[in-house]
Amino acid sequence: MNAYAFILGRNPELSVAEIIAVLPQANVLGSMPSFLVIATPAAIDCAAVLQRLGGTIKVGEVIAQTDFVAAMVQRLTDRQLAGKLKFGVSFYEGPKTELGMEVKRRLAEKNISSRLVVSREKALSSVVVAKNKCQDFLVLQNRWLAAVGAVQEFERYSHLDYGRPERDLLSGSLPPKLAKIMINLARQPLNTRLLDPFCGSGTIVQEALLLGYQDVLGIDKSRKAIDDATKNLEWLQGQQQFSGDWRLTELPVQTLSRQFREIDAIITEPYLGPPLRGGENAQTIAAIIAELTKLYREAFEQFQKVLRPAGRVVIALPYFVWARRGISSQEIAGSLGFIEQQRLRYQRPDQHVARDICVGSFSQ
Repeated sequence: MNAYAFILGRNPELSVAEIIAVLPQANVLGSMPSFLVIATPAAIDCAAVLQRLGGTIKVGEVIAQTDFVAAMVQRLTDRQLAGKLKFGVSFYEGPKTELGMEVKRRLAEKNISSRLVVSREKALSSVVVAKNKCQDFLVLQNRWLAAVGAVQEFERYSHLDYGRPERDLLSGSLPPKLAKIMINLARQPLNTRLLDPFCGSGTIVQEALLLGYQDVLGIDKSRKAIDDATKNLEWLQGQQQFSGDWRLTELPVQTLSRQFREIDAIITEPYLGPPLRGGENAQTIAAIIAELTKLYREAFEQFQKVLRPAGRVVIALPYFVWARRGISSQEIAGSLGFIEQQRLRYQRPDQHVARDICVGSFSQ
């Protein structure tokens, strides 16, 4: 059996949906808030899969369901390199135990020097694993043991976000990880045409190019946004290798269909409203929703015209945490034949406006 464990990010529902979108043939063996265990018809490359995903922290191969100590000792001795072995044990959905010390003792009996990497938490963070260059083992609900094959490249994501020449926090800042998740939820082959009609500083275009998409378009009504995105993508070309073509156009979304057709997927985060401090009254929230609903309806009218048959839309819509109110895609575009297939929330702690990631298409 080819079985793999995925340690999920802070929005586990979204992380699981992305994994299933990227690995549609997978069979789910177990799922908890912190992890997902799947079986696949063929072996997968943990590093390659993790690089494709935005919402997963670690990926590992399941190596045992019983006698975890023996399995860890075997894995470490099979892959022993020159010098001292370094390993750690991360516990998810179960108590922390002394498994690591028992492994260290058995290795010593084999005259193998080892160092057990530990932290105050039950699980080692990706930062600790990467900086110590240790083999991390995952103990999942005491039912599965997995050997980590890759951890999320936290420094790379930080560089692609904070290292870019231009960032506009006033108009909103889409995290690169979330942009990647949204692209993956569209489930499009790499040779299809993607469009972000509210491209801002170009994060979705950037992540699509890094994933290998060959034809990526971005539009925005703001000249500054187009200039910022251009600088960022030119910077990206100097930082990373990618082969895809990209084009940015200053254009309001209301006139999208005058210049574009034959789009396979629209992936976007539109304007989500003004910054909120929390505690706004119902009238204020209602006014914001009314203004955004008008903009989104105009956008969906254009989406219907430019998308190919069966083309997909992945869009971030605001959810006002304080008021417990979101915006319904059916109210915006149900009369246009838009059918919402998934809605998944992305929310950080203490956030006043969360994002509802809506995935759907227009009926034919």
